[in-house]
Amino acid sequence: MILSLRSRLALVGILVTMLLAPFILSPLAVLAIANPDDIQILSVFVYEDCLEVGDRGILVDYFVDYAALPSETIAEAYLVAFLDTDGTTQLASVMPYPFVDNGYGRGIAWIYFSAAQATTYSLEVASSSLYRVRLVGNPTVPSGWVGDPPSVIASIDLWQTEGDPAVILALRVLYYAGVLGTAWGYDLLQTTAFGNRLSALGETYFTNAIPYLRIMAPGAFASGTVEPDDPNVDFSTEFGAVMADLTGTVTGSPITLVEGENTVTVTVVGTFTFTLEQGTVGTVTDGTGTVTGSPVDLVAGISTITVPPAGDGTLIVGVNLQTTQTAITDTITGTAFDLSELGTHFGMSTMWMSSIVWFIVTLLVCAAIYKVSHKGAAAAGANKITFLLFDVCLMGGVLLGMLPVIFGVMLFMGCNLFVGYVIFFRPANV
Repeated sequence: MILSLRSRLALVGILVTMLLAPFILSPLAVLAIANPDDIQILSVFVYEDCLEVGDRGILVDYFVDYAALPSETIAEAYLVAFLDTDGTTQLASVMPYPFVDNGYGRGIAWIYFSAAQATTYSLEVASSSLYRVRLVGNPTVPSGWVGDPPSVIASIDLWQTEGDPAVILALRVLYYAGVLGTAWGYDLLQTTAFGNRLSALGETYFTNAIPYLRIMAPGAFASGTVEPDDPNVDFSTEFGAVMADLTGTVTGSPITLVEGENTVTVTVVGTFTFTLEQGTVGTVTDGTGTVTGSPVDLVAGISTITVPPAGDGTLIVGVNLQTTQTAITDTITGTAFDLSELGTHFGMSTMWMSSIVWFIVTLLVCAAIYKVSHKGAAAAGANKITFLLFDVCLMGGVLLGMLPVIFGVMLFMGCNLFVGYVIFFRPANV
């Protein structure tokens, strides 16, 4: 049978199509990404104040299982989204970080809302039961899906509002480092002197899965940098003391105490607070009432005392300003150097009287030494010896509490400046 030219061309076309069909159709059949064998959101944790006050961070523990891994990574094929209280509005989404097996199996994802975003979306713990997290196949994956993209939704398991978020997040990360390390067969933890911390491999995964983790949870890392706080220590001292009710009642609460001895009246037993300024100290002792542990020492800051049952009545509260000067003066009170009675006799303060006496003693000692050393071969150095002795007497008077600290130190410095001037700038025998 002889075929016409048209028939022969049609036959050739059919044969070519049959030969090319496997090459044209087979790629279409294998390009589509298969649905997973299992897809789950195992846990969802929300943390507050991670990078700034008022922000929110959502940690998602997921599981996407494939018997045969897709050619696409989990970052290309899946999204983790945070849904609003209506259960449908998507507020934010992230791609999980591919690490082991292209990110499939078990892993974590992190969704972050700044403080401004959290305010805009009104992300509050009061509505925690209404929020949802969705793990869904990326609808724009190039190879497409066989049917609708796979999806799973979960609610929030824990919303952290108390405690130090840096510590709590670090503990959670270290927990997952142990879990994922076991699942993957890698050491994501290392033992340090401070306990378990992330290994180098663990740091690689978690710092990529949770951006800024080193700043948010430095306790999860074996090493890091710390910027010390400037404590701005105030070394000034002043008198100030206030007693106030806590669970008990004291007449006139809050009471501004005066320096010296104060008598206060407790009408209802319980606990009381004392707030003392820096440099102020004191004691509380029994009067007609009783205080637990009498006498009780009071220190700068807040101190608490307890008046036991049936201990109501008066208490004696002694408060005073403690400085370097008062600390030194206290050491000579009641000793032979205590000239308080002599000062009272002449109508002078103890310090004024002791200063006058010490200057008289110093001048007499210096005059005697000058007189002795001014004779013989050592006469040329008599002035130097006298100046040295005068300096020693000044500092001795300060240490013994006979001279005011500020006055003694300034006079000592002045004498030494004069000696330095004579020695280095004025060529003369002193």
